[in-house]
Amino acid sequence: MSDMKSLLDIGVAVVNLVGVPVAIVLFFITKRRERLEREYGTYNSLDEKYIDYLRICVQNPNLDVFDLPMPNYKPTPELRWQELQVFSMLIAILERAYLMYRDKSHAIRQAQWVGWEAYMKDWASRQNFRDAWGKLKGQFDCAFEKYMESLLTKVRPL
Repeated sequence: MSDMKSLLDIGVAVVNLVGVPVAIVLFFITKRRERLEREYGTYNSLDEKYIDYLRICVQNPNLDVFDLPMPNYKPTPELRWQELQVFSMLIAILERAYLMYRDKSHAIRQAQWVGWEAYMKDWASRQNFRDAWGKLKGQFDCAFEKYMESLLTKVRPL
């Protein structure tokens, strides 16, 4: 009986020696997977919103709201009003990108935020976007508004 107890004690010690490190490794693997899923969710959510924005651009080819400026664009007051509405949607997407990526890991910020920031700078150089921002600011997150204001100060209009 004493031999059996000794074998059980050894078995318990082996399980503890192997089981605890395995549990720790599994814990970190699970946490990493959860983080990656959250990061993918962030990317996917913004991607869907951006695709919706592109659909609006396709549906409104008479507006200068696509990524590339429309040459010789001379909008009527009605077109300016429609443009303002579409820019309101775009700014909301940019705000979401700012809020979602500002607290992410360095790797994700490098992979995703850099592109969003370049995109914002492109828009900040367009006068119609600047005009829309001037009318719409004050409706967004304060930190995002400060960020956009600093961007508009740094980027020269085309």
